[in-house]
Amino acid sequence: MSSEKKNSQQLIESEERYRNLFENNLAAVFRSEVGGGLIEVNQALADIFGFNSIEETKRANAKDLYHSKEERDAYLTELRKKGYVKNYQMRMKKKDGSEIWILENVMLVKDPKTGKEYIEGTLLDITETKRIQQALQEREENYKNLIEHTPDGILIHDEKGETLFANPAALRMIGISSLEEAKEKNLFHYLLPEYHDKIKGRKKDLEEKRDSPFLEIKMRRPDGKIIEVEIKTNRVTYLGKRMVEVVMHDSSLQHQLEREHMRFQLEEESNRELKREIASHIRTRQRLNSNQKYTRLILDSSIDMICACDQEGRITEFNQAGQSTFGHSMMDVLTKDLSVLYADEEQYLEVRKIISEDGNFLGEVKHVKKNGETFPAFISASVLKNERGENIGMMSISRDITLIRETEDQLKRSIHEKEILLKEIHHRVKNNMQVISSILKLQSAYVKDKKTVELLDECRNRIASMAFIHATLYMTKDFTNINFADYVNNIASNLQQSYVSSDKKVLLKLDVPDVFLHIDDAIPCGLIINELLSNSFKYAFLKKKRGTVGISVKVKKENIILAIWDNGAGFPKKVDYKNTESLGLQLVNSLSEQLGAKLKLESKQGEGTRFIIAFPKTK
Repeated sequence: MSSEKKNSQQLIESEERYRNLFENNLAAVFRSEVGGGLIEVNQALADIFGFNSIEETKRANAKDLYHSKEERDAYLTELRKKGYVKNYQMRMKKKDGSEIWILENVMLVKDPKTGKEYIEGTLLDITETKRIQQALQEREENYKNLIEHTPDGILIHDEKGETLFANPAALRMIGISSLEEAKEKNLFHYLLPEYHDKIKGRKKDLEEKRDSPFLEIKMRRPDGKIIEVEIKTNRVTYLGKRMVEVVMHDSSLQHQLEREHMRFQLEEESNRELKREIASHIRTRQRLNSNQKYTRLILDSSIDMICACDQEGRITEFNQAGQSTFGHSMMDVLTKDLSVLYADEEQYLEVRKIISEDGNFLGEVKHVKKNGETFPAFISASVLKNERGENIGMMSISRDITLIRETEDQLKRSIHEKEILLKEIHHRVKNNMQVISSILKLQSAYVKDKKTVELLDECRNRIASMAFIHATLYMTKDFTNINFADYVNNIASNLQQSYVSSDKKVLLKLDVPDVFLHIDDAIPCGLIINELLSNSFKYAFLKKKRGTVGISVKVKKENIILAIWDNGAGFPKKVDYKNTESLGLQLVNSLSEQLGAKLKLESKQGEGTRFIIAFPKTK
């Protein structure tokens, strides 16, 4: 073959390779005139902008695909200024007019023969990435608002006790107006001296990674007022450093309610005695005139509403507290039916029925005032009898419990908000990890080095094993116990799909009973499984087309025995798995120490590998 023919053949092959690369590229590739005429486009560009074919795309004008003329002019100005644009993000329009976001890498080229300028380069559709970024921004703002408006105080301090962050609720509890005031004094400055040793003990618990329950303490505010709070401390990472987070709950209201409840019980005991006094008053009303004034003083001095009626239900007594609360005078209600004080007549009839059958009633009812306003009340009512045991009427002692109900509702809302906050945190962590995984996947598309791609895939698998825990916590009501069987099955199945190619048949065998682990155990176990199972899929069957990998879990009393095995080539004799440069095995050893586990290797050349990890369950 002559040299000329050979060169011509090579040129044809080169053009054919270029054409295949151009047409089959997953990224949109184009060449256009500066004025907007499309000269060359591939199918990916037609797909991005919603055209049916390359020919239809070429008939369009690039000017019509920009979101606005101003944005196109700014883009062309930047292009002419530098001669190229790199990773340039801008809005464009599809054929149907819908908005999309595009990432451009283009350059301005000039034909050396004609001197005409062209735009050449590639486009990527990043609409979904933009949507995810916006969603993350909104979630971060929601989380910030939640922290700012939560009724519980949250502050973060360093090892020396210097406060670095405090939300408005924490500042209000401490009694200061800004974080700068808190920074001027050590946290111990606000604690009463008798709690200093307890707080130091909390620091030791944090260092030894022991969970500590809420601790009740008292603090002295700058104005001298003593407040009661419940605190819980946790280790957190803030500004890139290990810090201590303190969650403070004002328990003053709760203690006040407890004292009110005790006072209410004492008054209930007094009210029982008062019932007997009222019964005696009704029986001897005419002949005990002198005692009537004394009994009236007793009735009117009670802070509870006291009412008595005869057998027909007509009101015969109504104390001062009842008159003040209901807005009725004694003359307004005297001889009227007792139902005038009840908002629901059916409820009143039910109460009377219970009293007639059981002799007493204790419970909540809804009263109505003279002006029509209703309010909840707790009443204690019973039958009144004379000395012969005859029924002469009924009396009731009521207390307005509006404040108690409002307080209960406030506490319920507070608990509900905390549950939502925990779920949102786990949901956000899971989403953030998924975003990181997606970014690594996108980055892999630009990496040509096979080793680097494998490292990125390994990072994605590690992130996936941790993300599943947070996805599980988002869907469960129990934040401490993870269904380990579901967790292992999910990790193992994902790894099998990632590493097993179509030309190999590697079976996955799982023997994991229903066992629940604490999150502090589940995450390290998941990472260990990720590393060891990845090694089995990648290296155990290099010379074999078939094989089996497996995971088994046994529970012995309070100990977990986890085994990851394969029947492949066996672990290399030259490698010391406890002292190796392999990042994965270093991670396995480090996580085993974190679990307090014993790590053991069983392997024979050609007969497979088995790693056994035994550790105690976290209670």
